[in-house]
Amino acid sequence: MDLNSIYAALAGTLATDQAARQAAEDALKSLERVPGYFSSLFQVVNSKEAPLEVRQAGIIYFKNLVNKHWERENPTQDEATNWVIAEQDRQFVRQNLLEALVQAHPLCRSQVAESLRKISSLDFPEKLPGFLEQVAARLDASLPPDEIHGALIAIRVLTKNYEYRSSERRKGVNEILIACFPKLVPLMEATLAAPLGDEKAAEMQKVMIKSLWSSIHQSVPLYMQELPIFMQWMELLYRVIEAPVPPQAQGSPTASADEKKDLGKMVFWKCKRWAAHILHRLFQKYGSPKLSEKQLGEERKGEIVISKTFHDQLANHFLQMFMHKLETLANGGFLPERLVVEATNYIMIAVTLAVTWTNLKPNCIPLIMQVLFPMLCFDDADEELWTDDPNEFIRKSNDIMEDYQSQRVGACNLIIDLCKKRTTTTLLPTLEFCVGHLKAYKEGTGNARIADGALYCIGSLASPLQEKKLAAQYEQQILWLLKDVVAPMIKTDKGHLRGRAAWMISQFVKTVMKDQPFFQAITSEMMTLLADSDLPVRFQAAVALRGLIYNPEDSAPREGIEQLVGAVFPQLLQEMFNLMDQIGSDELIATVEVLIECFAEQAAPHAENLCSRLSQHFLRLAAADDGTDDEASFAACQCCRAITTLLEAVKKTPELYAKLEPSLVPLLHTVFSPDAAGDYPFMEYMEDCLEILTYLTYYAPTISDGVWSLYKPLCQSFFDWAFDYLSNINLPLDNYISRCNDRFLAHPEHVETVYKIIERVLQTDEQSGERDCVEACKLSESLILNCMGKIDAVIPPILNLIVHRFRTNPPQKEHCRAEFLKCVANCLYYNPEGTAMALEQAGATNEIFQIWLEALRAREEEVQEGQALGNKTHFRSLHDKKVCILGLSSILRVPATSLPPTLQSGMSFIVQSIMELLQDIETEKKRKEETGGDDEDDDDDEEEGIIDVDDDCDEELVKEDMDDLLAKLSQFKDGDGWDDLFGDEEDDDEYTSPIDDVDELIFFVENFTMLQTNFPNETQALTSSFPPEGQGLLQAIIAQAPQRAAENAAKKAQEKAAG
Repeated sequence: MDLNSIYAALAGTLATDQAARQAAEDALKSLERVPGYFSSLFQVVNSKEAPLEVRQAGIIYFKNLVNKHWERENPTQDEATNWVIAEQDRQFVRQNLLEALVQAHPLCRSQVAESLRKISSLDFPEKLPGFLEQVAARLDASLPPDEIHGALIAIRVLTKNYEYRSSERRKGVNEILIACFPKLVPLMEATLAAPLGDEKAAEMQKVMIKSLWSSIHQSVPLYMQELPIFMQWMELLYRVIEAPVPPQAQGSPTASADEKKDLGKMVFWKCKRWAAHILHRLFQKYGSPKLSEKQLGEERKGEIVISKTFHDQLANHFLQMFMHKLETLANGGFLPERLVVEATNYIMIAVTLAVTWTNLKPNCIPLIMQVLFPMLCFDDADEELWTDDPNEFIRKSNDIMEDYQSQRVGACNLIIDLCKKRTTTTLLPTLEFCVGHLKAYKEGTGNARIADGALYCIGSLASPLQEKKLAAQYEQQILWLLKDVVAPMIKTDKGHLRGRAAWMISQFVKTVMKDQPFFQAITSEMMTLLADSDLPVRFQAAVALRGLIYNPEDSAPREGIEQLVGAVFPQLLQEMFNLMDQIGSDELIATVEVLIECFAEQAAPHAENLCSRLSQHFLRLAAADDGTDDEASFAACQCCRAITTLLEAVKKTPELYAKLEPSLVPLLHTVFSPDAAGDYPFMEYMEDCLEILTYLTYYAPTISDGVWSLYKPLCQSFFDWAFDYLSNINLPLDNYISRCNDRFLAHPEHVETVYKIIERVLQTDEQSGERDCVEACKLSESLILNCMGKIDAVIPPILNLIVHRFRTNPPQKEHCRAEFLKCVANCLYYNPEGTAMALEQAGATNEIFQIWLEALRAREEEVQEGQALGNKTHFRSLHDKKVCILGLSSILRVPATSLPPTLQSGMSFIVQSIMELLQDIETEKKRKEETGGDDEDDDDDEEEGIIDVDDDCDEELVKEDMDDLLAKLSQFKDGDGWDDLFGDEEDDDEYTSPIDDVDELIFFVENFTMLQTNFPNETQALTSSFPPEGQGLLQAIIAQAPQRAAENAAKKAQEKAAG
């Protein structure tokens, strides 16, 4: 293939003229599936003769082709997108990819590396023979540094592919280490010996350390379990962290926050941070030999040896190193924030182990007071944000990512751990230290910024201080502190201190509640702060109000709050919406949600305005979410939840729903409908919006035209993309079918659409799992039972789908199998003769009923405490049993001459199965009456706040091994673990169905009596085949029917009289 023409087309894609650029792109696209093109393109983009900008454009195009077309499931060369690159082209790339990476220009190398990542993830090691040897050959200090760097990047890419794989899938990483890591040691030595400030050496060092991180992240590979090798690398990491940095990376005491941030990005600091990251990970996983032995077992003895070695020889060695590094901060030096976080993370683990606590204990109070506490205090960076960008100050203060990246959060977490786990040594000195600073500020001799840190520190300890053990000891002192010191700070002229004081009070609500006059006064002060001059203070007051108003333990308003807040409810709502206009935050909307929930009656008159404002905020926030604004996304989701809370609050006055629909229907249309480009930009809000639609279709007196207009886009969303949301979609669909049945049936396309949804799930074997099939069966049940006698044409196709699934991909889980069989039962109940005929025409009568009768008799084989459980594995709920009874009993209505031979000969088994089910239902009902419903275990009132480990003991850590976690995730991925979460028993008290008013016992007796009347001889022969106890049970059931009918009539009369 002509390389010049490819070069010309690539150059043309950079043309300023749109037409010329489009023509070049079309020319390249037309060649994509031509054999030989891809390898020719590879040669052009890696040619040093081509201008850099052409190579850059070309390598990005090459990388995209690799990502899309290197390998695909079920490829077809004649389709526009589902094709793969020709094998001869792929082989050429495999043979030359390392050379391309090594020789790549620095501006192109990341794209080549990304291509290698994709290719190696699919082809390594089987289709890349000799690749490791080629990489290892490049790890020669005599070669040019750029070539070595390229080979190091190849190692990084290969190890990165194994970073999150389970142990059994990580054998390849050990091969990489054996082939390459012996040569990395001298290279690491060389980078450590390089002149101070050598950035190329530091870049290579960083790549090697990150390769080590990927290799050990999951578990230490066999190669590294050799103790001399492991200790050699631990010493290298120690030297990396202890190595000096060049003057330009050292910073100065007067450096600004942005300057410090830029310094932290320098490669010299990145090397230290990644090395510290590895040490933290190893300490976290292997720091406790007892835990390692328990989790790893005999088959992973090498890792247990590593654990003992790290515990005995390295833990304190690295602890002293990190303590020394943090000492730099106390002396006014500079450390990047991410390195500080890694250091505090390491020390947090050291707090839990006796071996390290022994060395940490003498230094823990100076560590808190001189190193950690200053990080908690309000600083210049905070002041700059507070003044120049208060919205960003609020965002940063409430950003969950700060929990992982902020040295302030890291320092705070370490203080909390020290005070909770080593309480005797640390708690009282820490409190006295902080209270001293607060008293000094109150007396006019203190510093506002330091007082802010003291409030933050004590507020962060609120949870353990309010637990039983410490509440009795400290409650009165804390209450005094809140009333006499903290509350007055709400009126200080320092805005940040007002906000921090409001926050601290909200943390100690349990304590505040012990003094009702103070509780009332402080709640009033918080409402006053909603008009504060500083936005962050107003925000914090709104968040604090949520804790003061709502008791999450009781899911109710706090005692004494109703009158105080209820009196100003409209004004409070307005202030909240004013705040929401200024900043989009899920915290604010959560407060609005609490107000609606706690003051439902007061909210009702404002429901229309509330709904309109929340809908407007949702649309604004959702539109602002470009995929990177997590805050807007969280806030938009919270808007939906607040709307749901409002709908719940007014459901007892359902006539209000009509007033809310004008705001909600357009919102739901926006989420359910594609945009002009055919994309669905608001997918992440689907679940919340489906819940809103469920309320509108269930509680409104009738389903309005506006809500009906959502039916079509709702179903189209399922077909276009929302396959995985079927369980949520089912709820409003069931409401459309059941609550507005006439309108649903008036349009044949409605029935057709529901059937197509069922068909899509049950026919798509490769996409639909068993949980999806369960949802499809539930939808079919709603369709069949709500449309009795009106959807004859749908019954045979549904049965054919079930037979198809049983034959091509039979359900493995009992619950799923039961749902399929219930679907057959519903069809029998709908039309027993037609269903029997359809099954016979499919040649499936014997097959289906054999599976059904086996399922009815199947029992658990597990043994607990020496006793066989014997519980049935299928049809466990009362509703499931009832469906089976109605379906099987319906067969009795069909004349024997119209029944397939299989059913005629199996009638005895069918009737006996019905009687067993009736007996099971009676047993279950009696059990529920005796137990008063579901059995509930009394939860122990355990205290989680304080642990206070003895100095010579380790904290009893319970960490789940990553292999165990991955194995569990794999179970869910493979469909083996969802039964535990997606239980196979429904709550019969909550579940409503069109057959609720059908008494299963009376239904059976009526059908059996009809059989007995019409075919007395056949019935006599049938019952005579029963064992004596079966005949007795049948007579008892028949005798019970009149009494049951009288009881049902009396119950209905009573319900009618009650209104």
